[in-house]
Amino acid sequence: MSRPHHANRKDLSLWAVFRAPIVLFVLSLAGLVGALLEDGAWDWIGSALLASTVVATAWALVRSRS
Repeated sequence: MSRPHHANRKDLSLWAVFRAPIVLFVLSLAGLVGALLEDGAWDWIGSALLASTVVATAWALVRSRS
């Protein structure tokens, strides 16, 4: 089993801490706006973009438990 990665001060920059939440926010916002403003394919694209937050959260939970 590999040893857990311990973050040092260099890893804890603002960008390192907020990178994933910012990306998920942008994906969610694009999904909401696209699904609300357009019909057809945008409904499916919007659903996929909104689901990305659920998938990322589930992935992080599974990864943290293993």
